[in-house]
Amino acid sequence: MQRAIILAAGTGKRLGELTKEIPKCLLPIGSDKVLIDFSLESLLESKVNEITIVTGFQKEKIEKHIQENWNHKLSFKFIFNEKFSEYNNIYSAYLAKDYWNDKTILLNLDIIFHSDILNSTIARRNDMLHQSFLVIDNYKELCDEDMKVKTNPEGRITEINKKLRIEDSYGEYIGIAYLKGSDRIKFFKSIEKNLENKNFNIYYEDALNKVLKEINLYASSTHGKPWTEVDTIEDYKIASKLASGFNKAGRLV
Repeated sequence: MQRAIILAAGTGKRLGELTKEIPKCLLPIGSDKVLIDFSLESLLESKVNEITIVTGFQKEKIEKHIQENWNHKLSFKFIFNEKFSEYNNIYSAYLAKDYWNDKTILLNLDIIFHSDILNSTIARRNDMLHQSFLVIDNYKELCDEDMKVKTNPEGRITEINKKLRIEDSYGEYIGIAYLKGSDRIKFFKSIEKNLENKNFNIYYEDALNKVLKEINLYASSTHGKPWTEVDTIEDYKIASKLASGFNKAGRLV
């Protein structure tokens, strides 16, 4: 794996005053880091060195943070999503299409995770004939708001949707994806169709769900390694507690 795309355009409204003046990715986590630093440290450790970040809200602050802290370690490109306050992340994913190839992994911005999750994900990409996959937490107890997935006995994902019944679900998609070749092409065709139909307020996962019968997309487990997304104040508290148990490389100390 050589490239990564990070979707970081959102306004983080559910975090209230915390994201009134700064983007979610610059939320302080722990004593000396912000949220995006944890993803970048894991990518650096995994030897992913070309990063494309789709920005939106407060893009200048994101670019400044990268320039001051990361430009000497990794190579960056920025894409500005001017519709960040109007459209959901489906449009951010669409804007990144020209930077997305078979050496690219996709990350949602609002996650903090143990670095072994990314390392094992990349190892799977190398060991499993380059199959397309989503990283799934099949250990945690699910709730209604989770982006849940359903799989068949072979581990192929047959449905991804927040509205899936918990009892029918294999686990939660954590926001790390690898889409290969024709699978990726069909995914983008689904995105384009939705945008043509003015379905702007949906997730890229919804576009992916529409083509699951046409592609071979598999579940790659977190193997119980810790992670969390940061959508709410409670999530932020959990992320801060989790970060306190990570060392610089994103491993538990």
